[in-house]
Amino acid sequence: MRRLMTTLFFLFTLLMIQISFVPGSIGFELHPLATRNLSPTILGFGLPALGAAQILQPKSGQIMTVIDLVSNSTENSTADESLIFDGETYRVALLVDYGIGENLEIGLELPLISHQSGFLDGFIEEWHDLFNLPQGIREQRGRNQLDYSYLRQDGTAFSIQSDQTGIGDLSLRGGWQLKRDAEKNRALAVRGSLKLPTGSAKKLTGSGSTDLAIWLSGEQRLPAATGQFYLYGGGGGIFSNDGDLLAGQRNNLIGFVTLGCGWQPWSEVGLQLQFDGHTPFYRHSSLRELTKFAGQLAIGGSLSLGSHRVLELAVVEDIIVDTAPDVVFHLALKQRF
Repeated sequence: MRRLMTTLFFLFTLLMIQISFVPGSIGFELHPLATRNLSPTILGFGLPALGAAQILQPKSGQIMTVIDLVSNSTENSTADESLIFDGETYRVALLVDYGIGENLEIGLELPLISHQSGFLDGFIEEWHDLFNLPQGIREQRGRNQLDYSYLRQDGTAFSIQSDQTGIGDLSLRGGWQLKRDAEKNRALAVRGSLKLPTGSAKKLTGSGSTDLAIWLSGEQRLPAATGQFYLYGGGGGIFSNDGDLLAGQRNNLIGFVTLGCGWQPWSEVGLQLQFDGHTPFYRHSSLRELTKFAGQLAIGGSLSLGSHRVLELAVVEDIIVDTAPDVVFHLALKQRF
């Protein structure tokens, strides 16, 4: 409980800093949801959120606090290996980006990660019943437990069964504007990130690896009878060394893709649907949680809070079952300056 209160206090402090930061105008443009796969064996690696296709203007910046409440509920086993992900992960990340040239943007991301037994199981069971969604392993196990474990016959293993909290892996970020056509309302950027092993693989707050990701982000905005339609997508690759988490089973080259659409009926409100997918981070396993193409679907949108400030909300489900968390409640507060 004390760790949860510390996490909530940290979150509250970040939000208050942003809310009091800079005055400005009302209205905004939709951008990709800042979602990614946060499964226990994926969240420590350098899998990026897509990011905007429009690079920040020179001498302008953005501070973003991303908050994800993650519920994992899956269990699988064969004669040679077994896996159980039952618990909750709270991830709070601070992202700062700044435009330093006509087409160049740099930034960083630092997450705080906490694995806990949690409190969401009862609510999620009712949510899944309402929409006739699978319950994972919740019906076979007690509510609000923590067990992130994996075991192979050769002795490869990890196990988290008590609360763990720590700083995650720091990422250095950048972007270059390849094209921006204001007349045709389209843009294309190349983005990259370098993730450094500042977290702990033993606590599942990091991977122990150094990861380099490079990807494209593109968008097209179209007029609608009311407001504007927003189409976007992109993808790229991650180049990674083995690190410390299941090192003998790692794929060192991973591909990822994001596709999304949005509708902004008014300048202050936008609705979005987004798919995030990636190739497996692991091999030498028969478990779908580790070795199948992963996919999740986010349903949400954004709301202008004035003063160059936007609140982003989404619910994320594992559309390819068991390859991503069972459900994620996502929130991000973005502040331009």
